[in-house]
Amino acid sequence: MGLAKVLRNQRDQQHLLLSSDRNQGAAVPKGTSQLESISEQRIYSGASWAYSDDPEIIHDVTGWPSIDPTLRDEVQIPTQVDLGTGNWGYMVPRNHDPIRWFKLLLLNHHDAQEDVRNSQYLGRARRQLEMLPEYAGDGVVDLIARFLKEVWDHTLQDIRREITNIDTLPLKVAVTVPAIWPPYARERLKEAARRAGIEDRRRIGETKLILVEEPEAAALSTLYERRNHPDIEVGETFIVCDCGGGTVDIISYEVTSMEPFQVKEAVKGDGKLCGAFLVDSAFEDWMKLKSGLKFGKVEANEFRLFMNNEWEHTMKRTFSGAETQDTFVIRPPARVFSMLKKFKGTTDSFPVPKHTVEFFFSKTFTGIRTLISEQIALIREKYRGGPKNILLVGGLGGSPYLYNQLNGQHQNVLQPRRAWSAVARGAVIAVLKGASDSIPTLPSVVSRVSRFSYGVELGCPIDGVLNPPLDRSVDRCYTNPDGREMVYRMFWYLKQNEPVDNREPVEYVFYKYIRTPENLRNVELYIMTSDAESPPVRRDHTDSVQTLCTINYDIHVPWTDLSQVWDPMGRVHRRMDNLRLMMKFEGEPKWSLRVGNDTIEQEVNVQYRG
Repeated sequence: MGLAKVLRNQRDQQHLLLSSDRNQGAAVPKGTSQLESISEQRIYSGASWAYSDDPEIIHDVTGWPSIDPTLRDEVQIPTQVDLGTGNWGYMVPRNHDPIRWFKLLLLNHHDAQEDVRNSQYLGRARRQLEMLPEYAGDGVVDLIARFLKEVWDHTLQDIRREITNIDTLPLKVAVTVPAIWPPYARERLKEAARRAGIEDRRRIGETKLILVEEPEAAALSTLYERRNHPDIEVGETFIVCDCGGGTVDIISYEVTSMEPFQVKEAVKGDGKLCGAFLVDSAFEDWMKLKSGLKFGKVEANEFRLFMNNEWEHTMKRTFSGAETQDTFVIRPPARVFSMLKKFKGTTDSFPVPKHTVEFFFSKTFTGIRTLISEQIALIREKYRGGPKNILLVGGLGGSPYLYNQLNGQHQNVLQPRRAWSAVARGAVIAVLKGASDSIPTLPSVVSRVSRFSYGVELGCPIDGVLNPPLDRSVDRCYTNPDGREMVYRMFWYLKQNEPVDNREPVEYVFYKYIRTPENLRNVELYIMTSDAESPPVRRDHTDSVQTLCTINYDIHVPWTDLSQVWDPMGRVHRRMDNLRLMMKFEGEPKWSLRVGNDTIEQEVNVQYRG
């Protein structure tokens, strides 16, 4: 998850920009605007910030509270909360059993893959939450808000070490989200950020909160770090694979311009819930069920300490697969050994075969390899050639084993040095570009590829050209106020795989019949989505067409200015023409409305389903 903010000083028009992602945060100390971002991810979180007048300096937030002084300079903290003590991040002792992986609980049960739904990590988090009545209902939103508030408060405290007048600067904050997350989960994340106080009104004005997709943020950060590399050329394509704790997101870009530095999404991105949690789950299952050790005698807090010391901070991070030894030694708790070994005094260490360690990574590696292979196939089909490079970012993206395996297959894999912080830093760049397009050295994404089809159900005259033809056994018909017989059909104003220019909104023009002046207020419009390659022409109430959200809006036009229409029953209706629904993407769809010839876009109220 990431967060970014912009601050303005009304006296000297200074701004501060901040951004954060699942791994870390950054900041820039001088300039006319301030932006910041926070990224709260499944395993680790972080924050970053910067000034728009000095955009080439992005600072990582450090100094996180910790019971271990050696960890205070880390740019990331564990995404964990001890529900008993209230401690969070590095303040949780390693032998405690905090709640983790709770961000994945924002997803509805049916939207998670079966192996993820049945994961012991996710199940444990769900049970921990259900045991506390204060987290009933949408309690996971409150829990994430609790964690985000701690991250937010520390981020502001860290910035104050360099900027004493931060309270006089308005903020623009970006929170990063997995690209594969459905809109309702993104909205829940934004609600958690609001409850954390990020949007609280300050004396200087409102704080604007936006979402930035994690792979896009990672791409922006990586491009920024490599902006002066001579091997970057217009027309080349590259893949960014963001390997996090829960999700692995993959996205591809084509370089369209060097000055300004611009890229566009090349083909539709993808993602899977196949992150590092599968590696941890495989290790834990093997230890408890297949190693022959008696972990049933070990308390949860003791096993947690073992996981941290012997796996999370050691073998998991350093294993490369290129080691020459056949086994790796770990030191489990003494009580897991048999009485015979205890009698012989051989209870200090336990060998884990190398092929078993490779097995721990196998399910995650298979998912990542599949995502990359499918993305390369799409690029070859469109560009008649493969990507120049594959960039691994994110916490798991720094794994030596993952790099060696993928590079052995593709020979063009890169592992940026700051892979862990890429998402947080990239969110800062996204906010910087949003605050000012006049910074040519900063990369920007000018076009995306739609992952879904977006549309509405509307009436079409039955005497018009219909494809497929009218079939009264399946079609639903009605009579318009003007007397014409109509049939309901889907109109997809944006289809899957179509490009979306970030600078121009997608527009849907429609009209509305209105019976009374009161009906000018709180008008409803339903937006549908489909993930089918060829979205259906009928709303068939199957999984191929789903209601994304309800949009409520007001029509600010005098009642007497609307044209009159008499229906066959002699009742008077008014018709409002030239209603324009505008949709843009900022980590999530953003809607606004234009009424008639008005050039001002009015805000609408959006309620997501799910």
